[in-house]
Amino acid sequence: MVMKRNGLCGSAVLASILGTGLTGTDASAETLSKMAEPAVFSSQFRPFSKTSPWNTPIATNALVDPDSDKMIVMLSSNAMSLSANIRKWTVPVFAIDSARSPRLNVRTTSGCYNPRVDPKGQNRAEHLPIPTDVWPDPSQDGHMVLVDVAKRLCWDYARFVRLSSTEVTASRIDVWELDGPGYREPFEGPNWWTCGARGSGTPLLGGLIRPEEVQAGVIRHALAFGCPVNRRSVSPDTKEELCSPPAQRTDGEGIGAQYIPEGARLQLDPELDLQTLKLSPATLVIARALQVYGMFNVDNASTCSLYFQNVGADGGRWNQLGNFMDMHTIPLNRFRVLRCEIVVRK
Repeated sequence: MVMKRNGLCGSAVLASILGTGLTGTDASAETLSKMAEPAVFSSQFRPFSKTSPWNTPIATNALVDPDSDKMIVMLSSNAMSLSANIRKWTVPVFAIDSARSPRLNVRTTSGCYNPRVDPKGQNRAEHLPIPTDVWPDPSQDGHMVLVDVAKRLCWDYARFVRLSSTEVTASRIDVWELDGPGYREPFEGPNWWTCGARGSGTPLLGGLIRPEEVQAGVIRHALAFGCPVNRRSVSPDTKEELCSPPAQRTDGEGIGAQYIPEGARLQLDPELDLQTLKLSPATLVIARALQVYGMFNVDNASTCSLYFQNVGADGGRWNQLGNFMDMHTIPLNRFRVLRCEIVVRK
């Protein structure tokens, strides 16, 4: 689900998307003979700075939003239960050496790019490091992340399509510093609506759950989720609003305080005895992270979904961890929405 706005891209008035782009496909013009292996990092790998909101535990005295109860009722009645996006509608991640990777120009399918990747305003990003065997998520969002650990950079793509070995397109591209804060200032900068590859403008690595973390038994960062009850504003007379950090924009459409702002942080009740839920060991790791770090609302989704690294169509390493079939056991009505800094677009 996306939201449109009109904005200037260079000299033309173009319909831009606050979400991931106007067009996209999960098919390419030619079949690759080799598919890249998904990245495997150390369980200690944690993108963004120690002080990033993604990496900061929730304070024991954290304040709860005064409208938390009505937001949780809205979420519970529309999403029913928590689910795991593993094979689709999530993010494949690849480790690359950008100094040795082939360099390609990427044509936009959504009118324009952010100046960080298109400083000349040519509606294309030039000389980006893109190995020939990387692949996007099979969903319409077509998300993909390329990570150069040595350079401390990662590139986010939305609706990535490989037309040939030398021609690719994407609706959104952004580049993030792995040692940076993991968010951008809301509604600011040229073509601000093109920041990030998600509807909230947050980095794709932010909150993404990786197999090696779950195998290690602990996740040391907040999680990312999408849901069907995202807020545009509290009233039809006000402009878009969000929680910052980490959201930079929003594709929410709900009007009213019962809808959840993008960028909002939800916490599973820390007083909930997780042993009573009889969770599998892998899902227990997720539940503990939801109590300690919580989860940030980053995008629209048809259900309340957590994002797990896409490691292949067959589920790959996630199969060894049970695919989180008992995720629905974690009760949505035991979450609370924490108070945040609401920013309204000027």
